[in-house]
Amino acid sequence: MEYLFLIAFFATTLVFATKYFRQKEAIKQLSESLVTRTSILTHSKEFRGNNKHWSSLLGELNQIISDFQKLERQSTGRLNQIDTTFSNLQEGVLIIDRDNYVLMANTALGSLFPSVGSGVGKRVEVCLRSSDFLKFIRDVKRGEGELRKELSFSKGQQQVWMEVSASKLTQAEEGNGPWFLFVLHDISQLMRLEQVRKNFVANASHELKTPVAIIKGYSETLVSDHHTMEIEDRDRFLNTIHRHAERLSLLINDLLSLSRLESEAPTLEWSHSNIIGWLREISADYELNLKGEDRCFFATLPENMEAWVRFDVLKLRQVFDNLVENANKYTPKEGCIELGAVVAGEELHIWVKDEGPGVPEADLLQIFERFYRVDKGRSRETGGTGLGLSIVKHIIEWHEGKIWAENAETGGLRIVFSLPIVEQLTNVSTAELV
Repeated sequence: MEYLFLIAFFATTLVFATKYFRQKEAIKQLSESLVTRTSILTHSKEFRGNNKHWSSLLGELNQIISDFQKLERQSTGRLNQIDTTFSNLQEGVLIIDRDNYVLMANTALGSLFPSVGSGVGKRVEVCLRSSDFLKFIRDVKRGEGELRKELSFSKGQQQVWMEVSASKLTQAEEGNGPWFLFVLHDISQLMRLEQVRKNFVANASHELKTPVAIIKGYSETLVSDHHTMEIEDRDRFLNTIHRHAERLSLLINDLLSLSRLESEAPTLEWSHSNIIGWLREISADYELNLKGEDRCFFATLPENMEAWVRFDVLKLRQVFDNLVENANKYTPKEGCIELGAVVAGEELHIWVKDEGPGVPEADLLQIFERFYRVDKGRSRETGGTGLGLSIVKHIIEWHEGKIWAENAETGGLRIVFSLPIVEQLTNVSTAELV
């Protein structure tokens, strides 16, 4: 009797233990299915023999997992469609969720900000450094302020400007929705041009105001007091008016020249000529003109060589007139001005060198800017308009050349520019060069 009781006890214990371990395995499988978001096989051995409540639970969980997978596929599909649509745009496109996590960043935005291109799944605060942009995001989410703004961003050591437009994707309400779309258009170049324009207007107004004010003041005095003025004072006033009228005329002519050169298609009369022979001709003219000003002029040009270049004779003569005039202002009496040229590969490098004090290294890249003066007071005394080197730069660029300034080792400033050589001939006799 006791033997049968023990058998029954162990049988019952085994049944309950088997059922317990089976339920434990079933619970473990449920947990893994939820984590991996995969459907549960209801006919697995872990669920055999369980009651109807287990079957109901399994059905509900499988439905939840199926719905979640469907939403995930829809979400991924929508992002893929958006990404395909925006991948070829030049503007940067950014999509974030309600928690500021980056869902998508197109190729253009990745080019502008590499940290954003690899930032999908990260918070936008980590990818873009701009307190203005983060404030803009907050305002957009709250429905406050404008949906289009010009904002600054830090890109390494430089600052870039973007025109940012925002919109709410109202259809993306599931899961981490709503989503927010931002389009970033790079306007850094426009901002720089706008600053250049403002500086130009301010400088031009200042340069024009001085001679106009002097002419106005002196002429008003002549009109009101010409009967009582001494002849010497009257002549001095008239000479001052004439001098500043000439300066005003130079300024206006240089401004017009610069405006024409900055247009999209300036009128240039191209010629295909041996520029070495032409440089010898104009050098003789400058040498003769500068003798009367107690300064010497000499040319250092390649011998027995022709360099054929495509250039506008009048425009290039304007370049040399400006450069020689500029060198003449800063070269002391009894000093010399040099015009030189040398072949450098497929280019001809030409320079005009003075014997003046030179230019500080920090100013060498800026002397070609409009109205830029290293020594403002001294420049006005020499009569410069501050536009000559800017005009030279534009003419050389229209000739597909480059221009730069350098301090010569022997002292003085050398302005150098390059022109592409079309054809080069050597061993040319001196008679052929003349």
